[in-house]
Amino acid sequence: MTLGQFAVAVGASPRWVLNALTRLRVPRRYDEPLARRLALAKTLHASAGFTLPSAWEAAGRILREADYFKDWQYESDDGLVTVRVGLPRFFTNYQVRLAVAHSSHAAPKRRGRAPSRRGSAAQRAWAYGIDVTLLDANLAETTDVRLRRLDSNRRVFERPREANREHRSDSPGPE
Repeated sequence: MTLGQFAVAVGASPRWVLNALTRLRVPRRYDEPLARRLALAKTLHASAGFTLPSAWEAAGRILREADYFKDWQYESDDGLVTVRVGLPRFFTNYQVRLAVAHSSHAAPKRRGRAPSRRGSAAQRAWAYGIDVTLLDANLAETTDVRLRRLDSNRRVFERPREANREHRSDSPGPE
């Protein structure tokens, strides 16, 4: 899991995730159990006003004692404080974020230019209607044969140039 996918699963920005993991002194291993615990800690921090470290500890305790299909509840010894966490709703929301994180929408971007899905240039030329058989025939020949043909063509173009040079040197210039 990448940082971007991890952040989507937690329901926070990548910067928030990095800052939270640093504050909690938790190693940066982007795996699913850590994402679940951090998501619950973020929920407790944002909803119930817990400090992040106390929300982290409470999330660990809640997940250890959790029955995924029932609400988790804690009551203080004197009965003055009751904390109730709707675990079925939390796990449903978390599973949705985790599925989105694993989908192509949260996949990391690949470096460089995207590979062409249109095929090679020769295939596109052929599909466009250009006859590429001459190119294929030339490329099938050895380098020596192609160089000899290129040299021969060069000589054909040099003959008119030489004749033009001779013509200019023979003609009298303006006086």
